[in-house]
Amino acid sequence: MLQLLNKKAEFISPSKGGNAHFIEGPGIGSLIQNVGRLNILYFAIQDFPTLSAMYGPEWAEHLENEIHTALVSEGNTKLNHDSFHIFSFNAGEFFLLDPTEALNRLHLQELAYQFKVNIENNINTDQIGRTGNSITINSGYSFFYAAQSNNQLWSGFLSSIGEARLEAQKNVDISKLELSNEFCEILAQENIRCHYQPIVNLSDKSIHGWEALARGPRNSPFRSPLTLFDMAEKLGKLFPLEKTCREAAINSFGEHSPQHKLFLNIHPRTIVDPNFTSGETKILLDNYGLKPANIVFEITERHSVKDFKTFRKTLDHYRNQGYLVAIDDAGTGYSGLTSIAEIKPDYIKMDKSFIDDIETNQVNRAIIDTFTDFAEKIGGKLIVEGIETQEQALTVTDMGVHLGQGYFLAMPEKEKPQLTEAALNMKRTYENTSGKNTYGIPVKNLVNKVKSVEPDTPVPVVQEHFEQSNSISSVVIVKNKIPCGLVMEYNLNKHLSGKFGVALYSNKPISSVMDDSPLIVDLETPVEKVSQLAMARSRKKAYDDVIITLKNQLMGTVSVQKLLDTLAHVQVEMAKGTNPLTGLPGNLDIEREIDRRMKAMEQYSIIYADLDNFKVYNDTYGFKNGDKILLQISQVISWATQRHGTTEDFVGHIGGDDFVMVTTPEKAERICQGISRCFKRLAKYHYNENDVRNGWMEGRGRDGAIARFPLVSVSLAILDCEPDQSLMEIGEQAASLKKWAKSIEGNCWVRERRSK
Repeated sequence: MLQLLNKKAEFISPSKGGNAHFIEGPGIGSLIQNVGRLNILYFAIQDFPTLSAMYGPEWAEHLENEIHTALVSEGNTKLNHDSFHIFSFNAGEFFLLDPTEALNRLHLQELAYQFKVNIENNINTDQIGRTGNSITINSGYSFFYAAQSNNQLWSGFLSSIGEARLEAQKNVDISKLELSNEFCEILAQENIRCHYQPIVNLSDKSIHGWEALARGPRNSPFRSPLTLFDMAEKLGKLFPLEKTCREAAINSFGEHSPQHKLFLNIHPRTIVDPNFTSGETKILLDNYGLKPANIVFEITERHSVKDFKTFRKTLDHYRNQGYLVAIDDAGTGYSGLTSIAEIKPDYIKMDKSFIDDIETNQVNRAIIDTFTDFAEKIGGKLIVEGIETQEQALTVTDMGVHLGQGYFLAMPEKEKPQLTEAALNMKRTYENTSGKNTYGIPVKNLVNKVKSVEPDTPVPVVQEHFEQSNSISSVVIVKNKIPCGLVMEYNLNKHLSGKFGVALYSNKPISSVMDDSPLIVDLETPVEKVSQLAMARSRKKAYDDVIITLKNQLMGTVSVQKLLDTLAHVQVEMAKGTNPLTGLPGNLDIEREIDRRMKAMEQYSIIYADLDNFKVYNDTYGFKNGDKILLQISQVISWATQRHGTTEDFVGHIGGDDFVMVTTPEKAERICQGISRCFKRLAKYHYNENDVRNGWMEGRGRDGAIARFPLVSVSLAILDCEPDQSLMEIGEQAASLKKWAKSIEGNCWVRERRSK
């Protein structure tokens, strides 16, 4: 951020094209001397020091750059000229100097507020995605008159700057501003439109319902719902705005199935508003063929509930009429689990900040796992928002999350959208080697040592390293042993091969030609994941080496060729003995894995998995649905072993509904807990609503008689093995242990330790 110190400044003066150039030194002196008057607009990021400490310097710098860009754009648009100047005294604040025309105080106040609103519109979508919270900009204004002697110019200018700061701290009566008139006109004309975004059953990719998202008029500062509702709260018009949005959402909802839900965002205070209880919503529903059971009032947790007792009583009134309730932004607001448990919502929506890095962020995974269990225990469903990639969608699906929402599944649209092709076709392939799961092959097995240099190393020195050794194709640039760049030999040669290349780079540091954003992965990252990341790079970098680290410090590199050769070998081995349905290794590979552990004199545990009541399900629902359950349990087993086990663990498919895992004794119970908890959540989605409601199904047993059978569950038996046990002994002991597990009703696991 540009600083103004000791009467010197750097100014950014936007050109007509919207780009910026710098005017350095005492230019401010000539500016305030050569104008009769300056209009000063002031903007400050509210609570900027606290936010910077929370989110870090990179976030702060990014936000300031975004605001500066927005200011330049707004200046060119609102002022209709390019002779204004933007500068800053302190981090998080901006001054815009407009020397062109004399504006009255009310006009200048209006202009400052319009700038504020539009800047917030420009930055808050990005900020909510980054931090889960919006940013508030405080705005102020003042005038500077140059009709003073030269020795008083500077003090007079600073006094005007101070006045603008003071104005930003005052409460603006926005009802007198032109912008509030525009809002009131939108409200009076009911100029609100709704877009709809699907909420998806992750287990079968069907649409559960749609969330209605309000939009103001196009090309209006109130296009954004954040600005729309912010103005409504300030003007005391929240209830009529929500009524208009509610009516627009219901009016435009269109055709729907009886089970589909319409999620309507409701401020907590709206629920207790007398006008809301008049029954107008019920009348509107009747007009459009909707019932209260189709409507979900989505109440954000970001707004505190001051009178919780009244709020709860009113909420019960609507639930008794058949309406459903969702708590939005769970985990980010004022209320905790206790108040959510008291409300007992039908849906809990997790804020999108918890989905970021969900594939690797163990803390966020644990939080979502906890909320999934919590939702079930209070009779609700969990919705995860912000799903933007296939990997995120697959991860939360594997975890047993009930519902999902996000751009990967479908963007909000005026007409209710269906799921994207990518969402409909997403699948995870659980590929395995003949001896272990492919996800279990860490990239550390493929690492080659590599030459490293500091960023200030001259280019000719690095060129000499390549010339002296034919075995290296890359050099890693490090700071304190931490990689910060990569130079591939072919890329360096390209820089030096020009007519003046050698001369041009003879005195330059290697940092001037390095790739400062190479692919860097931890040495425990699976080979398959590294290969996917490598091939997802831009075409120019697709075959550059991958940097491998341990605790962020350089360990070596891996070539893309070596990655692909390893995967090709794995796939050939897989093809020799995998189950055609699940893709898991079969009996031959299972025996090889156990034999390998015996020869290595390891103590190990074998987990046997068997489905209960699977035959009666297969006979009643058909083989196609039976295959879906087998595929489901294979995915759950693979996920749990990958998540809770070690990189050396093995998963195999004996055949039918029998599976086996080989792991270390200390990991076995945690794997079983993960499998039983996750499969318990997912199994019910393979039944019709009546069977799920009953908790049992009617079918024909092995004796041919019609009877009631519990839903399919998984029985797990842990057998702790010694190196000298034979396969026959293991088989006999396993049969006894599995019989014990299957005698226990429901999802369960048992363990019996065997020794010499």
